[in-house]
Amino acid sequence: PRLTEMAGDAPTLTGIGRRCVLERPSLVRGARWAVLTPNKPEYGRLAGALSGDAALDPADGDRALLAVAESFRDEGGAGPAIVQKGATDLLCDGTQLLECAEPGCLKRCGGQGDVLAGSIATLLGWAKAAERSGRLPAGGPPPPLLASYAGCLLTRRFAAAAFAKHRRSMTAPDLIDAIGAVFEDFSPASPGEPGFTPCQ
Repeated sequence: PRLTEMAGDAPTLTGIGRRCVLERPSLVRGARWAVLTPNKPEYGRLAGALSGDAALDPADGDRALLAVAESFRDEGGAGPAIVQKGATDLLCDGTQLLECAEPGCLKRCGGQGDVLAGSIATLLGWAKAAERSGRLPAGGPPPPLLASYAGCLLTRRFAAAAFAKHRRSMTAPDLIDAIGAVFEDFSPASPGEPGFTPCQ
């Protein structure tokens, strides 16, 4: 079975899940609602194993990421989104490529990738619900790619807020503590506030 059949409709893969994908890419091939968030070594292995281009350098930015994402697409053109984390986050589903250059902070702490994966997973669930109910605007990026972009942007804002308060002593729980206020600023939950969208 594919990983989406084992883990639900919209898995965000970290750690063990990514290692499984490195060994068996078919687990997520064609899985439109899956997102891979490889670290730098994992991404290098993905690029080397899946691109089909022995001369392809994983550091070759857009071209490498597009080749890796395309290798996960099925005959119908569906495939997971891939988030290549870096100074600028690159995101691709094999059809479109987005960049997130939102300012973050001067320190990257252990566990920050887990905050990113959790944020993307939450936003994937919301995007899928919005798509099912016909509430997504037409003409934008595919919902999984849009959810991944929002997750990257928000995680950078969580980190910036945590670093502003804790400086170099910042740890992953400090990012989690920042989620409420940062997300409220991003998408207000109070009626009457600019940007408020009621649940449907």
